[in-house]
Amino acid sequence: MEWYLILGILIASLTLLLVLGLPVAFSLGFLSIISALFLWPGTSGMYGVALAGYGHMNSFTLVCIPLFIFMAELVMISRMGTETYDVADRFLRRMPGGVGITSTVFGAIFGAVCGASTAGTATVGLVSLPEMTDRGYDQGFAGAIVAFSGAMSILIPPSVILILFGTLSQKSIGALFAGGMIPGALMALLAVIYIGVLVRLRPAMAPRDDVRFSWSEKFKSIWKVWSLLLVIVLLLGTIYTGVATPTEASAVSALAVFLIALSRKKLSLDLVRKAVRHTVRTTSMIGWIIIGATSFGYVIIYSGCAAQLSAWIVGLPLPVWSIVFIMMLGFLCMGMFLDPAAIVMMTTPLILPILQALNIDLLWFGVLMTINMCAGNISPPMGLNLYIVKGLRQEIDMKRLFYAALPFIAIDIITIVLCMIFPPIITFLPGILGY
Repeated sequence: MEWYLILGILIASLTLLLVLGLPVAFSLGFLSIISALFLWPGTSGMYGVALAGYGHMNSFTLVCIPLFIFMAELVMISRMGTETYDVADRFLRRMPGGVGITSTVFGAIFGAVCGASTAGTATVGLVSLPEMTDRGYDQGFAGAIVAFSGAMSILIPPSVILILFGTLSQKSIGALFAGGMIPGALMALLAVIYIGVLVRLRPAMAPRDDVRFSWSEKFKSIWKVWSLLLVIVLLLGTIYTGVATPTEASAVSALAVFLIALSRKKLSLDLVRKAVRHTVRTTSMIGWIIIGATSFGYVIIYSGCAAQLSAWIVGLPLPVWSIVFIMMLGFLCMGMFLDPAAIVMMTTPLILPILQALNIDLLWFGVLMTINMCAGNISPPMGLNLYIVKGLRQEIDMKRLFYAALPFIAIDIITIVLCMIFPPIITFLPGILGY
């Protein structure tokens, strides 16, 4: 059978299984098993599929995923996020849209100790949604700010998405983390500008606050964030100075957060049990997606589809940037319906040979892909962060929330375009750090 027929059948079958409501991980795994039995009669195909799934799960690098998730859970329990928000609020609340800007800045800071979009959105929402709605902010606008701020957690290191891409592509996790820092800051800056301009043009969207803080009060409050800054320095400092690998740094940072929470008497047996349960649930979901996706990738590669597709695309009379643009457009569409981790795990085995054949920098592309996943988290109709916001504030109208999210999706797209036009936005910091 021709390679394009095999690939078409696999993609159509996967789409059907997802439409029927079967979880992504099990859709990929089931399809891999059936394909292996059909393409390689006997046990050789099944053995290859099993070995592919086990091979990627048996990776020391992936240990940092549960550690980063557990760390994010402990940060929420210890109120480190709430204190950071309070400090940012003292400095920014007098600006037009000040509470919304505070939420965006807080989301960027919290992303440096989080790594998971859901945890970031929940934390930002729990702290800032009541503040914005109580001060008369448009509810859809407030909800979109929270969803966007939480989405930045998968770009600003540590990022679970960058870890997954780095594991599959064999690219340095530290280099990917460094590559995501400037685009993350740029995305936050664009959001701050958008909020400020919109509120100036339409003041009713976010009424001004008359509360003032003296400079003395502002600077005295900075001591509250010492613990979060300590964790960020431990995490990123140990990675970029070469003292520890990302996996080792995640263990040190998780232990530091645990000790800080313990010293503040914020921990109880029930809270720790809850944090562990959430960590296990999230890690298990990601683990099954990894197993299913790597098994599916084995089928794609050893059936010859990946090589043939790569050769066909490389032979197209198109410039490299247009091929990357088409891929980005495809990811944007997929993000409307699928979880970012699932998208990365499903597509990376398929596009990796294409990227290598076209000599596309995997570091640059991996960060571009992650920025795209930020947009997916807030893209209707299935943007997960939007539904988390709705769960936190039931009175928010979903239609208004969807419309309010569109400008923030545009901010993500603008960031992608800027990074495509000016690749050093991504590659400069990794180059300085010697990656």
